[in-house]
Amino acid sequence: MILNYDKLVHFTEKQWEATKLAIKYDFMLYGGAAGGGKSYWLRWFPIHYLYFYCFKKLGLRNVRAALFCEDYPALWDRQVSRIKYEFPKELGTYHGQMHEFELAPQFGSGVLCFRNLDDPSKYMSAEFALEAVDELTKDPKGTFDFLRLRKRWPGIKRTKFIAGTNPGGIGHGWVKKIWIDRQFDPNEKEQEQFKFLRATVYDNPNLPEEYITALDSLPEKMRKAYKDGNWDVFEGQVFTEWNSERHLLPPFLIPESWRRFRAYDHGREAPACCKWYALDQDGRVYVYRELYVKGWNVDQIAQEMNRLSQNEQYTWSVADSAIFARQGMVDKFGGETIAQNFARHGIMFIPASKRRVDGWQLMHQYLHYDDNTSPKLLYFNTLKDSIRTIPAMVYDDVKVEDIDTNCEDHAGDTDRYLLMSLKESKGLQPKTEIEKRLDEIKEKNSSLNFNSFYNGSMYQPNK
Repeated sequence: MILNYDKLVHFTEKQWEATKLAIKYDFMLYGGAAGGGKSYWLRWFPIHYLYFYCFKKLGLRNVRAALFCEDYPALWDRQVSRIKYEFPKELGTYHGQMHEFELAPQFGSGVLCFRNLDDPSKYMSAEFALEAVDELTKDPKGTFDFLRLRKRWPGIKRTKFIAGTNPGGIGHGWVKKIWIDRQFDPNEKEQEQFKFLRATVYDNPNLPEEYITALDSLPEKMRKAYKDGNWDVFEGQVFTEWNSERHLLPPFLIPESWRRFRAYDHGREAPACCKWYALDQDGRVYVYRELYVKGWNVDQIAQEMNRLSQNEQYTWSVADSAIFARQGMVDKFGGETIAQNFARHGIMFIPASKRRVDGWQLMHQYLHYDDNTSPKLLYFNTLKDSIRTIPAMVYDDVKVEDIDTNCEDHAGDTDRYLLMSLKESKGLQPKTEIEKRLDEIKEKNSSLNFNSFYNGSMYQPNK
């Protein structure tokens, strides 16, 4: 029996284009505006792949594919609830307890599994010849990296990853970086296999005019994201002030009279970020250098910071207060804290304020501009990780005035640390409290008595 796929799906021209691209490329993203038919295509393309490629071309039966959503309520609403009336009985059987649709034997008995991503590690032993993700930007990059490990099947060389999504969400930054901006990690070996297809509401001739009218009535940033498929502005974005034309400038030689600072956000499994700042006479802050690395130990980071800081003097360096903490094995056996390790390399930090929301509000103020006012926070246009991640930061769903810590917030955190330290210095008067603290750190550091000068109340995080 031959599967009359064309008659079953009634794809639009754009959905057929997505099908051709998914056949040609191994990592295909169909993304952009709402209402373009992405979710429909995501549940039907796996049927095409299981039947035409796995069964008809390769002669393989019982091949498994998976369609993922962020959780089961979303999976039911966007996908599973549609199966009963879209997939005809002769095509196969839906097994409700296992959340799987099995193609009929005459079509190869391939299986489309419906799965959620609340904990991707539970699929550690699973294998799928095709993986599809609905709303990819709702997931952190680690989820994609993990799923990539499970994309394999005996006898199939061209396993597939496909996804559909709108702009926005905690994964907006990394998805845009890879598929839109085509900025890949240095070790990416399959760059040529990533392909993006933009969706617009006008791709779907079945949408009623009322739906488009409703999209036109949305607030500007929602309209640009969900109607136009604009990846530069989206709902949930924190720093809507960000404008490349106003906040970025070519590098220039920093005048010697300007005061310089450093700020640091620690990480090993997550990225570590150090940034260098200069303050002009008008109170404008210029971010002129960044170090953004992952998987480095403290000694490596400190050595690179020292290399990049040669021949420069800093008023102070500020860091996440967590690096001053004594806990766990460090507390039990008396070893160095992270801050003490940096101090051993000659890098003395003061702890950053823990007032997160105040820090983000201050950053809004520094980024703000209008027809009569220039922004007070400016970035050299060579700072690719700040430029990539700060505009992509999103609000937390629960702590609505704070930033979602699941997004890539490290470059933003360093800016927050620096701006709050400037605010708490009360206008950089001579010998401010922060500078006095730094002087005491330097003085006590001369005796290398690490356990004493990091334990006093003077060096506890600001409240």
